[in-house]
Amino acid sequence: MSPPPPALHCLMPPPPPPPPPQKLLESEEKDQDKDKSLDGDEAASSNTAASASLMPTIWDKTIPYDGETFHLEYMDLDEFLLENSIPSSPTQLNGLMSVDELEEEKESQSCPPSPTPSGVMYSVLDDEDSDDSDCGQDNLNPVSTEAVEVPVNFEPDPTDLVLSSVPGGELFNPRKHKFSEEELKPQPMIKKAKKVYVPNELKDEKYWTRRKKNNVAAKRSRDARRLKENQITVRAAFLEKENAALRLEVAELRKVVSRCKSVISKYEAKHGAL
Repeated sequence: MSPPPPALHCLMPPPPPPPPPQKLLESEEKDQDKDKSLDGDEAASSNTAASASLMPTIWDKTIPYDGETFHLEYMDLDEFLLENSIPSSPTQLNGLMSVDELEEEKESQSCPPSPTPSGVMYSVLDDEDSDDSDCGQDNLNPVSTEAVEVPVNFEPDPTDLVLSSVPGGELFNPRKHKFSEEELKPQPMIKKAKKVYVPNELKDEKYWTRRKKNNVAAKRSRDARRLKENQITVRAAFLEKENAALRLEVAELRKVVSRCKSVISKYEAKHGAL
């Protein structure tokens, strides 16, 4: 490019003066500081990225110490692990394990160890002990005699049942009726009072009213006594039948027990005591 003609030099503005050397040095220092700050930011970001990719710097957290003792504070373990992004469950820890270790763990879980013969024997013995304890508990529990019914061929006469029942009450049941101890006690023999002869002249209205009351009371006591006697008679007839049936049942049970004893004795003679 050719320089402008001399006539135009007067019309063009003068060029700016060159900067002094001190300002040039300051600008260079500012550029260097900017470069250093950029390098520091990049290093810090790389450090934080590295720390985020790994685990948090737990060791940077200091425990207050006054020179003699540590001041410990209570902290929940789950909260601490969550705060520091540490997996707490085994499933999360499995993510950090290698593929070979995971395969070995799956194989160990899918194939449980086979029970040893001693373990089988122990389980059998435990079952036998539990059965024995159950039998012992059954023997300890009392059996209600009212719930046990013995098949007895007993058909009482309906008239006897009517005579043994209270007038206006329920029909007497010889199978379930129970007498109190006082009722089963032997009653003493009461002698009748001697008759006192009263002449007809002294038989006034007061005499007849007293005699009627005595007759009503005597009749009431006789009816009650006869009712009790009839009940006892019918109940005794049923108990006799029941006793005979129970005797037959006991005889059959004794035969079964003797047969079982003979079988057990033969087994013990051949294989030893149980």
